Amino acid sequence: KNILEKNNSRLIGIRDLYFEEDKIYISMISENERGITINAYQAKLNYDNLIFEDFFITDHYWCCYNVFSGGRLEKFKDNKILFSIGFQGLLSAAQSTENTLGKIVAIDKDTREFEFVSIGHRNPQGLKFIEEKNIIINTEHGPKGGDEININYLNKNNGKIPNYGWAVSSYGVPYGGPDTFLKSHSKYGFDEPFKWYTPAIGISQLEYLSKNESFDKKDYLYVSSLRAGSVYIYQINDQFDKIIKEDRIWFNSKRIRDIKYDKEMGLFFIIFEFTP
Repeated sequence: KNILEKNNSRLIGIRDLYFEEDKIYISMISENERGITINAYQAKLNYDNLIFEDFFITDHYWCCYNVFSGGRLEKFKDNKILFSIGFQGLLSAAQSTENTLGKIVAIDKDTREFEFVSIGHRNPQGLKFIEEKNIIINTEHGPKGGDEININYLNKNNGKIPNYGWAVSSYGVPYGGPDTFLKSHSKYGFDEPFKWYTPAIGISQLEYLSKNESFDKKDYLYVSSLRAGSVYIYQINDQFDKIIKEDRIWFNSKRIRDIKYDKEMGLFFIIFEFTP
């Protein structure tokens, strides 16, 4: 509330909450006289009153509420936090380095300076940094079809910022009007998805279990989705560039928004959209 009052803003929605050491971070969409925006805020942990302060202000605004927000916060290396930001319905934004829309950025926790770690995203709502593999995995909603899992192999970039193609290339199609999307990524200089889905699965957050944690000593990705309340399970090879085996779990409740694995308890926690 203090952040909204200070900025004379109206709350539209909180997109993610991330906890690290003695700080709590949230991403939040709000509206003021300049329009609608998404930012990240931090508060020192206490159990009486959380006082949130600015952490990362995108300073980009758009006119109308939409669902293309992104907003996932995730740990990273070198004293930084990852923040995924959707393209907000502005088709040219994700390919421009003049703004943070349609990007994943790494923000220094002390200086608040940021750098692009990847561009060309549509609505990246899942985000995971795997330190031992030095990779960033993100999941993002396509248009009608074309949901993607993208892997940023940090050791292989050679200083290049990966570009995942939106809004030029997509394996989905528009909800209305002619299909203008190119049906290849690599052919036009973009990075191909690790996996894509048509029809769309309403992809959401993902979790990783290393071979040291899994029951059969193999690497797995668990990808949650809104379609049929499903978790998609992928056994991945050692190089993390190939799917060896796929499986799927259905739940009676539909629309999964989040998934988290607790190592100490050996349990997955899943957040459904409608069912507790």
